[in-house]
Amino acid sequence: MGLIDLPDPVSIFEHAKTAGLEREVMNSLVSTSYSAWITAMWRSGSSKWAMFIGEGQAMKDAATAMYVSLQQLEVRGFLCLTVPKDLLEADNLARVQTTQLRK
Repeated sequence: MGLIDLPDPVSIFEHAKTAGLEREVMNSLVSTSYSAWITAMWRSGSSKWAMFIGEGQAMKDAATAMYVSLQQLEVRGFLCLTVPKDLLEADNLARVQTTQLRK
C-alpha cells in the first residue's frame, strides 16, 4: 500500500456489477473517486508545506495531468469530473500536452 493509491476502476466496476448497481451509479462512483484524487493532489500541492519542500509544483502537475488525461472520458459522457477552478486556468492547462501514440 503506497502513500497515494489510485482507485482501481476495474474493481469498482466489478463490485458495482455484482451489487446490481446501474451504469449511472458506477459512473458516479468512478467520477467521485477521480475527482477527489485530483482535488486532493491539487490542494496538497498548493499548501505551504509542499511548496517549502519543493514538491508543490510536482503535485499540482500530477493533478493537472490526471485531469487532462481523464477529460476525454468526460467529453464522451462517461465521467463527470469536479475539480478546483484554479486548476482549469488556461496558463495551468497550457503547461501539459497530451500525445496519443497510434499503431
